[in-house]
Amino acid sequence: MNKIKALKEERGRLLGELSTLQTTIEREARSMADTETNRLTEIEARLGAIKAEVETLEKLQNLAAQAAGHVASRSEEKEKSEMAKEYSFKRAIDMAISGRREGVEGEFSALASSEYQRSGVSVSAHSMKIPSEVFKRDMSATGGSNGSEGGVNVQTSVGSIIDVLLPKTVLRGLGVQQLSGLVGNLDMPTASTVPSAGWNTENGTATEKSPAFSKITFSPKRLAAYIQVSNQLMLQSSNSIDAYVRNWLLNAMAQSLETAAIKGGGSNEPTGIIANSSVNVTFAGGASSNSTNANGIAPVWADVVNLMKAVENANGEGVAYLTNPKVKAALQTIPRQASGVEGNFIWPAGGAELNGYNVATSTLVPSNLSKGTSSTLSAMIFGDFSKMAIASWGGMELTVDPYSGATAGLTNVVLNAYLDCNLLQPTAFAVCKDIVA
Repeated sequence: MNKIKALKEERGRLLGELSTLQTTIEREARSMADTETNRLTEIEARLGAIKAEVETLEKLQNLAAQAAGHVASRSEEKEKSEMAKEYSFKRAIDMAISGRREGVEGEFSALASSEYQRSGVSVSAHSMKIPSEVFKRDMSATGGSNGSEGGVNVQTSVGSIIDVLLPKTVLRGLGVQQLSGLVGNLDMPTASTVPSAGWNTENGTATEKSPAFSKITFSPKRLAAYIQVSNQLMLQSSNSIDAYVRNWLLNAMAQSLETAAIKGGGSNEPTGIIANSSVNVTFAGGASSNSTNANGIAPVWADVVNLMKAVENANGEGVAYLTNPKVKAALQTIPRQASGVEGNFIWPAGGAELNGYNVATSTLVPSNLSKGTSSTLSAMIFGDFSKMAIASWGGMELTVDPYSGATAGLTNVVLNAYLDCNLLQPTAFAVCKDIVA
């Protein structure tokens, strides 16, 4: 295993040397020198030898694992997991600037490049690729007089970074499907009519009952994250700023994706649950039509029941409610009946269920929806969240620009992911989006 790892790291260094050579020749707009041509031949020969040796060693490793009754891929995944622990986001930024490709970061970049090639997504040949996801925040080492943008991380015996409170992501826990490693667009056919049969006489001709089909298309959409990192901060920070930036970006990327999956519908965004025109819609206050509540209204117990009713009337079977903390607080202070006794609230205090179903809350569920003169309305969703899928193509693309912010001592970092989300069965969901809370 160590031999395979060493060979892959050597391959990463050689690929980095090739990338540097290509960048130099393109920048100087010239032909290759004889020494460079000879070196290119040497690298190509060595890469071929490494490939053959790695294939042989992996074959032996697989046979040994099978003989021992283990699945070979498990050891490969363990090796990748160990390599991932050594991955440095800071070194990846440095390599994106210099053009080098070496070590763990170079090996992962080569792996991610292969994923992108298989997926059919075009990315820059000069960018750094990482098989993970990321995010957005501005940080500088001085950060003004109070160092609020990173200055407090420079050497003065500072403890662990205290993070801001982040919105809670919940969709994975509700059972949303994840489709990864896709190649090109993905069309998923779906039946749009209920199967039917007809009664007939013993010798009568059967009536044709042809089902109707439609399709749901997943196509890669770019989710870009931008961050400015202070050169001084990256050089002087005594905290684990490397891990902090990665984790911050990862959280921001996840929140942006989940926000789109819940609401969506904006420019270049996937269409989320709330914006999907085919989901069931109910109206707050137990109303039977949109016009009843011109500007929205406070929730009542009937709203909880009506969401369930709408899904089940469409032959769906919901598994959970999803809303925001404002609606949760309202439901915990409004009684089920207008004349109900104190304590008989729609959502019992401390309860993990609502109407017998699981319930989740997140500030990512909007509380700024508009209707009439109101622009602070909240949403509540009920449905079978396994009927939603989030798709991904390849890993993460890292592009670094050390020049635009050079006069301010800043490096611009842009990360791209290619994702999409869709409802596999929109009628498995019901939405109420005119709640005053």
